[in-house]
Amino acid sequence: MKGKDTFSKREVNDLKRLIQQRCESSSSKQKSIRAKMRKIGFYGRDDFKIVNMTLDKFQHLIDHSKIKIKD
Repeated sequence: MKGKDTFSKREVNDLKRLIQQRCESSSSKQKSIRAKMRKIGFYGRDDFKIVNMTLDKFQHLIDHSKIKIKD
């Protein structure tokens, strides 16, 4: 695993916000948003084999315990 699979509640909320921004941004802005996601430790493609991460896909990872949330 390149990143991590356990995130704090704050990190999960930050990732959700960044994923939403990425989905709504032009391709030129997406790169910097993905860099912010990686800084938190989330590597969607490398760790979870997901391209074009969406909030639904992210929630699916949480619901199926691929991503764990710590208190």
